[in-house]
Parts: sequence; structure tokens; C-alpha cells
Amino acid sequence: MLDKPTVLFVAAPNQESHILRSSQFNDRFHTLTHVIESKDSFLQFLANHQAHDIRAIYGGYPAFIPIGGLQQDLIEHELFPKNLKCIAICSRGHNGFDLDCLSKHGIQLYKYQDDNIIYGNELKDFQRSQVGNDVADSALWHILEGFRKFSYQQSLTRKNDTTLAARSEALGKPGFAFGHELQGLKVESPRGKKCLILGLGSIGKRIGFKLQYGLEMEIHYSKRMQDPEVSTKHGWIFHKLDDTLYEHLWQFNAIVIALPLTDETKHLIDNHFLSHCNGPELVIVNIGRGSILHRDQVHEALQKGKLRHLGEDVFYNEPIVDQELRDDIKYTTVTPHIGSSTVQVFYQSCELALANILEATSGGKTDPLSRVV
Repeated sequence: MLDKPTVLFVAAPNQESHILRSSQFNDRFHTLTHVIESKDSFLQFLANHQAHDIRAIYGGYPAFIPIGGLQQDLIEHELFPKNLKCIAICSRGHNGFDLDCLSKHGIQLYKYQDDNIIYGNELKDFQRSQVGNDVADSALWHILEGFRKFSYQQSLTRKNDTTLAARSEALGKPGFAFGHELQGLKVESPRGKKCLILGLGSIGKRIGFKLQYGLEMEIHYSKRMQDPEVSTKHGWIFHKLDDTLYEHLWQFNAIVIALPLTDETKHLIDNHFLSHCNGPELVIVNIGRGSILHRDQVHEALQKGKLRHLGEDVFYNEPIVDQELRDDIKYTTVTPHIGSSTVQVFYQSCELALANILEATSGGKTDPLSRVV
């Protein structure tokens, strides 16, 4: 064994990280880097570096996703680090980890959160709710696209050499066009429209704030229990997230999905759900998880003109983006899971992961809100 323990990086950290460059980190640890591409290559890497006492794994954003997650067969493999104390990832989601097996072997798992930070010195410049703010920007853009269709009209403008020609093509008729009609689809203002947010964690709240105070939409939200603060302070209307929600769906012009993926939320948006909605006038935006939408049934509704717009930053078979979504520039907007992809979030997620590694490997007080197991 070497003279000090090792942190294994399976994703590249932020090279501008204050903690990564600090003597506090470098005096305590050796570092190894191996970007995971296959299970066999990862095990071979571990076999080649058995002299290293790997105490922590920095997972970054991809972590073990390229090999289908970190499951029991790998955790209990003879080459897997026996003294591993923790794994720190940079994403909020932690799908793909066998939490029971990690707990059984005393391996702590940490994810990203920025609701409340306990590390004062290491993270003194940390901005709370940065992820929620940045993901909400993405949701706002998709919502705005659903009503105003800016990207579609931009694509026509790039094809034509005059604004008059672009608007005429959008209308599908020769002559002057004001720009408020797109071959049967009317351009609408989101102002005064009703939006339902499914899920009201820190991200859902930020989405609501931007839509209410930025676009002047009327905000409704659905979760298991009412949030008294947003209901009284901001006037948001509560709907319980159960079967009683269906009878209220007819009134909404937009629905934003900000839920985690669970057994209960998988395929929540299906034919039964959509049958209660305001059909052709509905904008659906998904920034939660792709499988919350029943892909085939939602796509069929889109193709049959039963949706005004579908905006997705997450996808059913991610990282694959379905061809029909990529081809349809009029009724869909797609972004490659970049809701939180800002330099601010990248920096903060790296710092929090490294701060948790420092504390977890020394038996110190780690961040309780980011600890998963």
C-alpha cells in the first residue's frame, strides 16, 4: 500500500476547484483517474492499481451510468475497493445505485443539493438554489416555446431572406401575414394561462416563481401535502397528487413535470391522464425523468393533434432522443438534458462532492441533505 489513501475519479472534476487544488486535499490523498467505459475495463483498472487504498470515489455526473449503474455484482467483486468509505456524485438523481448493498458494506453515497449547506469555510461562495434556478430557466424556455413558437419561426427566418417571406411561409399562404397564425396553430401569449407544476421541491418552486413573475401565469401545483407558504404568500393553488387530481386537469394550459422517477410516477402521463386534459391546447414540459411520460402514448397524442406542444429536457431511453422528437420542430422542443448545465452548478457540485469526501473519509460531519445512504 502507498503512504496515504486514494480518491478515484471516474469523471473529470472541475480543474478550477478550490478544494481540489488545496493542500488540505492533496496532503491527504493520492488521486487516480479512470473514466468508466465498460465493467471489464474498470475491473482491469482496479486489478492494476491494487497498491492504492481507495477510500473514496468521485463520480461526477456520469458516475457508473455507462455500465448500467453500480450493483451488487460489482460492489461485492473481489477487486472492488475493500476500504471504500464513500461515493460522491454531482447530480441530484442517484438512479442505478444498489442502495441496500452500499449500506450493507458501509459505503456512504452523496448526491448534489444546494438547499442548505453546512460547510462554511470550504464553500463560502456557495449559492443556494442554483440548480433550481437554472433548471427553471430551461422550463421557462420550453413553456415560452410552447405558446410563442419562437424556435420554429426562427427556423423559417433562416430559410427566407425577408421577414415578410418567413411569416408568409409560417401561415402557409402568399401575401402579408401578421405572424400570429402558423398553418392552423395560433400563437398565444402565456400571460394569464394556468400552469400546473407536478412536484414542488426546490426546482418546482423556482419554476413557479419564474412562470408567475416572469410570464404572469397562474400557478397551480400538485404534491402529496400542501405547501402553506406558496399557497398563502404567492397565491398558488394546491391539488393533491392522487386520483382526485384527474378531475382538475381540464383547466390547465400547461403542465410542467418536476417529479422524481418512482414506481408511482413511472408512466404517470399516459392515455388516462391525457384524457382528462385540455387536449389540443395543452403544453407539456418534462424536466423530471423521461419515464414519467408513457412515451408511446404521449407521442401518439402529439401526432394526433391532441397536444399543443411537448418540451423535453429528459428522455425515455436517455441518452437516446427519439427521431420523431428531433424531426418535429413545430410541435416539440428538445434540449440534451442541460437544465442545470451552467458553469455555476458545475463548480458548486464539484466542491460539494469533494467537501463530502473530505469529511466522510475522516469521520467528520458530512452534509445530511446530500447523503443518500
